[in-house]
Amino acid sequence: MSAFQTAVDIGQRALQHCGQTRMDSVLGFDDPQSRGASEIAACYDKLREAELEANYWTCAIRRTVLRAIDSNTMLLAPALWAPGVTYFVGSVVADQSGNLWISRIPNNIANDPLLTTYWEPYFGPLAVPLHVASTVYYPGELVYTAPGNGTYRVYMSLQDSNSDVPGTATAYSATAIYFKNQVVTYLSVAYMSLIDLNTGNTPSSAPALWNAATTYGAAATATGSDGIIYTSIAGGNLNHDPKLDGGIHWSSAGVLCPWTTVFVGGAGSAKWLEIGGAEFPAGVALTKLNVIYALGGPSSVLSGSSRSAFKLPSGFLRIAPQNPKGTTPWLGAPSGYTYNDWNFENGFIVSSETGPISLRFVANVTDVRLMHAMFCEGLAARIGMAICDTVTQSASQFQMVAKVYSKWISDAKTQNAIEQGYEDPPIDDYISCRL
Repeated sequence: MSAFQTAVDIGQRALQHCGQTRMDSVLGFDDPQSRGASEIAACYDKLREAELEANYWTCAIRRTVLRAIDSNTMLLAPALWAPGVTYFVGSVVADQSGNLWISRIPNNIANDPLLTTYWEPYFGPLAVPLHVASTVYYPGELVYTAPGNGTYRVYMSLQDSNSDVPGTATAYSATAIYFKNQVVTYLSVAYMSLIDLNTGNTPSSAPALWNAATTYGAAATATGSDGIIYTSIAGGNLNHDPKLDGGIHWSSAGVLCPWTTVFVGGAGSAKWLEIGGAEFPAGVALTKLNVIYALGGPSSVLSGSSRSAFKLPSGFLRIAPQNPKGTTPWLGAPSGYTYNDWNFENGFIVSSETGPISLRFVANVTDVRLMHAMFCEGLAARIGMAICDTVTQSASQFQMVAKVYSKWISDAKTQNAIEQGYEDPPIDDYISCRL
């Protein structure tokens, strides 16, 4: 992990390069006593993005699978993170700057994505296709299903070569470990796990949810609306909500019920993670994808030729080498690495390829904890160059900071923090036709 943890850490180094007193570590960019704090705040994000675009920093290289859009494709529409909402594993939210984050833990509540490690940046697809049963999906791909009642459910593929139907539940296994909201079938009945690390609990043995119309006998058990198992103290127990009873008609040891047959989202395959739908108050939402390209198949009204459109992924900054450190020489065979016809237009790739495309790209990494230390040093020096004249009015100081910046960039390339690997050049048509 990088020794740099926050943007303020990078700003402190920028001030050091300029020979200035560091900011207050708590106030950070809001420190009124720091001569350069407000200047750094004004240029930090601009220079961070510019530096990510200027070089292929390995800490920012990502890869995701893109599908060609069609008339059924929807657009991912995460809501703004809210401190009072409980998020599931896989929940995707937006921060105040529009950057997307995906939850790493269940029951994720009051954990700000910008301040905690319970979230990680989401750099996956933004276009969500309708699930097709005959299609094999890759890890991280999103699909949605339409149950037919005007709603939808959104799923993320968890495995490679995934041909499972998302809505088909996985059979219960006594040796498997299940997490909250995972769904299994047992004796042809679907159950949803109510707890994390759920193992060895046979679903059929879980008490049913308390029902106001049921009369419970002595020692009968039921699951309260709070998920806790309650035991009836005496017979004739009717219409006494165990959660609100106060120990008069029900007793409890505080044990959580492991399974329930009443759940949201329907049954689902273990190879898919449900991350949204009409039943999920904090789940991922979808909206219509409005595009200028002809849909219903690979076509383009602009060029008159057969072309497909692919929505660029979340956090895309620039294309990265698609075949770094290749080994196929020009004269090896005419089937070597060839030119592609990708055109980048208004957030889309337009190509004659029908897909799927495994896109390697530079992502807009904002989490300092994910940045290479050499990137942080280089960015600090670059910020120092930007603020040097304002805070020092010294040309010699600027020249010194500029040399530091050049050194860090040079060292980063030497240490492969900036990708410098060999990439196969495309085969020239003239060479290919002579082989």
